[in-house]
Order: sequence, then structure tokens, then C-alpha cells
Amino acid sequence: MDLILFALPVLLLVFLFTSQRKRQRAVEQLQASLQPGQQIVTTSGLFARIVEMDDAVAVLEVAPGQRVRWDRRAIGGVVADGAPGALPAGADAEGALPPVPPGPPAPPVPPQPPAPRPGEPGTTARPADEI
Repeated sequence: MDLILFALPVLLLVFLFTSQRKRQRAVEQLQASLQPGQQIVTTSGLFARIVEMDDAVAVLEVAPGQRVRWDRRAIGGVVADGAPGALPAGADAEGALPPVPPGPPAPPVPPQPPAPRPGEPGTTARPADEI
């Protein structure tokens, strides 16, 4: 019985360390395989194309002519051709995405009446000096 109580936590720790090592190797392999021209998705969900890279920073093109600098570690994965969010195959940066048609106009927001002040009739709030 004592052996089981000792072995279970040890096995759990071994499992946790090996799974963490696998994740770390996968991240290192992804970082080593990144090249300019690849379509990527960041860890926060931004789809972009790599324009330039150095050891710490990646310059990403999020729209034609729109470049942003990101920490290289924020790149979460490479987007495969045909995957949701990927640009069409063979599309260059200019005109790669079809224009977005305008949506219906937003409904007007009705004006709100001013909020009653504490102590006015019809309120449950009390003035600060009564508290």
C-alpha cells in the first residue's frame, strides 16, 4: 500500500515533465522552421504573412502595405494552404483578399435620460452625508 502511495505521485511528475519537454521541442522546431513568406497565426489569433525576421523580432504583413513588428515567440503556428484564415494559394499581397461589401447601417441609439442624483425622489440611493 505504501508503495502505491509513493509511486503514483512519482508517475504523475514523470508524465508532466515528459509532456512539457514534448511541447518545448515542438515550439523550438516551429521557431527554427519559420521563414519569410510563410502565413502564420499568432498566439492571440492574428493571421499574417512573415516579411522579415531576426533572432527576436518578426515583421508581419497583416494587410497589403500594413506591417507590424511582433516578438518572434508570439508566433503560434504556420497556417497551411486551404486552412481557415489562409490566403488563397498563389495570392500575392496586393489584391489577395476580395473587398468586403458594406454591411447594413447600425440602428440609431436612442438618447438616455440623465441618471437621477442620490437623494432625488424616485431613487433608492442615499446621499453620502446620510451614510
